[in-house]
Amino acid sequence: MSETKKGLEAEGIGQLAAGTRLNDRYEIERFLEFKDGANLYRAIDTITGISIILKETADRPVAAAGALAESEWADKASENPFQNEFLILRSVSYPTVVKALDIFKQDHRAYLVIEQLEGRDLAFVLKAGTEIRVQQSIDWMIQLCQAVGQLHRRKILHLDIQPRYVVVAPDGERIRLTGFHRATLMPASGTLEATPGFSPPEQFGYLGGKVDERSDIYALGALWHYLLTGNNPANYWQVEEQRFNFPDISAFLPEIHPQVERLVRQMLAIDPEERFASVGDLKNQLLALVNNPIRKVGTCSDVGMARQINEDSLSVLELSFTTQSNRTGLGLYVCADGMGGVNAGEVASALAVDVVTSYIQATLPNLGDASADPTSEIKTELQQAVKNANARVYDTGRQNAELNGMGTTLTTALIFGQNVFVAHVGDSRCYLVNKNGIDKVSRDHSLVGRLVEIGQITPEQAAVHPQRNLIYRSLGTYANVEVDIYQRPLKIGDWLLLCSDGLTGHVLDEELQSIVLSARDPHQAAQRLVNLANQRGGEDNITVLLVQMAEYT
Repeated sequence: MSETKKGLEAEGIGQLAAGTRLNDRYEIERFLEFKDGANLYRAIDTITGISIILKETADRPVAAAGALAESEWADKASENPFQNEFLILRSVSYPTVVKALDIFKQDHRAYLVIEQLEGRDLAFVLKAGTEIRVQQSIDWMIQLCQAVGQLHRRKILHLDIQPRYVVVAPDGERIRLTGFHRATLMPASGTLEATPGFSPPEQFGYLGGKVDERSDIYALGALWHYLLTGNNPANYWQVEEQRFNFPDISAFLPEIHPQVERLVRQMLAIDPEERFASVGDLKNQLLALVNNPIRKVGTCSDVGMARQINEDSLSVLELSFTTQSNRTGLGLYVCADGMGGVNAGEVASALAVDVVTSYIQATLPNLGDASADPTSEIKTELQQAVKNANARVYDTGRQNAELNGMGTTLTTALIFGQNVFVAHVGDSRCYLVNKNGIDKVSRDHSLVGRLVEIGQITPEQAAVHPQRNLIYRSLGTYANVEVDIYQRPLKIGDWLLLCSDGLTGHVLDEELQSIVLSARDPHQAAQRLVNLANQRGGEDNITVLLVQMAEYT
């Protein structure tokens, strides 16, 4: 039993029984634990019916300097041992920060009421040996940066960021920051408590003892190091020996992305001057990782089981630029399904793919250098690329009698940052696939596609409709063409699928999603999809182009 707990019991602060009512409002359900000098209870707010957490301690004298004395809650919190924690939490209203609901005293005891968070703290998650993906840890760190940034904007330091005070929601995606018992206003002064392994050297009095926002950044670095390696920093962190150096993450994860290693190293620099100057700077570096995800590409194109030649064409163009370790660039992916008789269809699709790829390569190689939002430029140039392809196919057909009447569908996707821009003509398709579902981004320019849109037939009926190959918009048919342009946000874990109708004529959308998400890589997924279409008849050429927004490892 800790000395602090003995002290509470000596002051008559024993555990309250279930059913005890406090402040004519809160009814104790059960005792949870003793933590940071306070008894914690799960209780019910009988007025709202909401479950809450009660923190309880002895009614002791309060230090003269209270936090945020100008707060509208200052009078209610006056002379309560929890006043600093309460006033700080009341001043920060942010989704990733726990909320303080009430404060009061009763029977020589002081109480703080905070919201009941659903989920488990990271200490439990780590102790249970739960696998934490690198990408998941990045997402959590961004959320923590947002929470800590809200504190720092109000000149508040947390000073105890560690696994016990980060709660992970049941979905594993969202986190909440708690544990504000040490929180104080900047600049911090006097004797400060510290946690070996997570608090920076200056919080123990070293380096002149100057504690500021960079101290919280160090704690975030220690927490991230723990998440990535599974090794508690306290195991190799000795205050007495002034040994504060953390081992490289790559010693535990040899394949860790160097950018992740670099960020953690800078967060954990012994000298505060060598850390990030602010949590905002750190968050921007984390977002740079997310905004430029790793793209993995797989393709497969097959003649099918019924045709003699493959009139489909595809193209993959990756333009990447790395300056000062920051990677930018774009990915261009094109799928075309030619039509028009012997030789003509394959010529049309090849011409269209070549024109679009060449045009984009010539006009959009320096998007990463643009300071303004390039969205408008991307859409304009993508549309122009397709119009140029239409003109090339149309003119070539008119100038060569053997190619007269040829045409092609065209679906083009350009990925830049966290967005994909799609230019589309015909009935080839673009899908966005992830664990939440499959979204058909493009709209079929076909008779059966239109009948499905207006509800006259079902997608299943469309797959066997006698006029399912009749399209009303394509490249090369007329001198001018209308181009559909779409934009969608992308996130890590998403898959982009471009395909000709030789695939979708045999494979349902739900099957597409299942096969893509179960594959180990894009090449395997592309081949499995083509094989399935062939097993079901392979009545047309089949082309699949898959782009995976891969996680950092």
